[in-house]
Amino acid sequence: MINNKKVAVIGAGLSGLCFTKYINQIGNLEPTIFEKTNDIGGVWSNSLSRKSWDNLNLNTNQLSMSFSDFLFKNQFPNKEEIYPSNKTFYEYLKSYVENFELIDYIKFNSNVIKIEKIVVVDENESKWKWKVIWELNNNNNTNNNNNNNNNNNNNNNNQSIVNSELFDYVVICTGAFSKSSIKNDLEIKLKQFKGDIIHSENYRNSETLKGKKVLVVGSSFSACEIANDICDDVSKCIQIGHENFYALKTFLPNEVGKHIPWDMLFFIRELIYEKNDNNKSDQELWEISKKLFIQLCPNQDLSKNPNSKIPIKTTPVNQPPIGFTLSRNYIENVESGKIITITGDNYKIKSVNDDGNSITFSNDNGEINTVDNIDSIIVCSGYQMEFPFLENDVLEEICYDPKDQFLPMCIYEHTFPCKFKSIAFIGCVKGVFFTEIEMYCRWVSLVFSGKLEYPNNEKLIKGKNELLKLRSLRPRPQFPIVDCIYHCDKIAKEIGCLPDFESIKINDPELYNKLWNGFFCQASYNLVGPFSNPTLAKEIINNYYENYQLFKK
Repeated sequence: MINNKKVAVIGAGLSGLCFTKYINQIGNLEPTIFEKTNDIGGVWSNSLSRKSWDNLNLNTNQLSMSFSDFLFKNQFPNKEEIYPSNKTFYEYLKSYVENFELIDYIKFNSNVIKIEKIVVVDENESKWKWKVIWELNNNNNTNNNNNNNNNNNNNNNNQSIVNSELFDYVVICTGAFSKSSIKNDLEIKLKQFKGDIIHSENYRNSETLKGKKVLVVGSSFSACEIANDICDDVSKCIQIGHENFYALKTFLPNEVGKHIPWDMLFFIRELIYEKNDNNKSDQELWEISKKLFIQLCPNQDLSKNPNSKIPIKTTPVNQPPIGFTLSRNYIENVESGKIITITGDNYKIKSVNDDGNSITFSNDNGEINTVDNIDSIIVCSGYQMEFPFLENDVLEEICYDPKDQFLPMCIYEHTFPCKFKSIAFIGCVKGVFFTEIEMYCRWVSLVFSGKLEYPNNEKLIKGKNELLKLRSLRPRPQFPIVDCIYHCDKIAKEIGCLPDFESIKINDPELYNKLWNGFFCQASYNLVGPFSNPTLAKEIINNYYENYQLFKK
């Protein structure tokens, strides 16, 4: 057994908090969370560096956004409450921290500036350790509840204190939204623009945009939702994007025509296994998705709506589907003209004209459009993942490419590198769902605490090569991980917490029906294996099933 070893956790967002909770449950590692802001929550925090705007509601329902052993306070949300606001979700995370007593493990306002590998001799044996060097900002140290008794302090009374400490393990939980990303060619073109330019990460509300003509650049989630948020207040809202995404509504019709949360339609184990268990090729799975998406987006189907303002151009059979977005009323605002779209066929900004406020757009078909008198631009070009504190050999080991927003690193299950076996990454992948984050937290906590073996070299190398192959694919799917539940079941089997569905089917048909035919519940992974709590798990599974039935009927 490994005793009294220390683990540094970089980031107090979802991954960092959840991992620390699991480490504490095991009890033989001492965690320290380094958080560069003065608040918990990462993207969802109340700090100035948050990435969410005032009116943002989650586009995944609260049941899908709950930890497996901790429900929201409101356990039976209605249709208006099922997609929590960012404020509600932040309060949920605060409650999680309080419930599992995590606050004292967090060093707030502590910006990690370097993580170095150090060889130390311990009981006549040489071992790798990690020297974490961080900068403590005293000017904004309002929430730091930790006692900073660390060595190598270099005082600067007015600005910061630099500290360092040795750790046995490091877990990187900085997420997929490290730094806003604007491509160089776009940045160069926009230098001539005389109005205001902000990135979506700095957008908070439409107050300063009222009465203005605003251009939103992008066609994915943030672009569509920000266009939605401002279109009632601005004089004109124009959206430009490379392609038209499937604009799914957050409530979709089920088999009897009842509109239910979209994930209650998709996240059913029976349907997912039916799709994945018949050895279908990627191409076959892509075609299934394309047919389903166009059925759910009739306003974008030119055969049904020839005058669609954001028509879908179906990709060839050997290519993945165009991406999708989720919104309650985006498509209605486009069709009504509140949002004017210049999207599809690789539309992009061609130039800013001499007056500094007129912009010309062009696409691959040679079509050209010019919009005059633009006051403000909101750039929704995504984020790039960055690890400025890691040494070059670690970055090389994880195949780090900061310019690749789709797959900036390639390691086994986006988590375990081959060479350095005392560092792991959690949640540092685009489009990862809440359940996947929690599964990664469980997995890493079990491995680093010595309860599970580190994945073997064959798995590590195979997983790395599969992601390198995916990175080279053109065109690419929207997200690296295609099917959340199938993927989580795979990890659960590795951990030892996947229920034996066939046994449950025989011995407890009612539970089996809820697990197999009901809305997916992450508490199913708490029925058996490490961290299991069958009594609590069944209570939560029952809660999910009751919610599912209420929405379904």
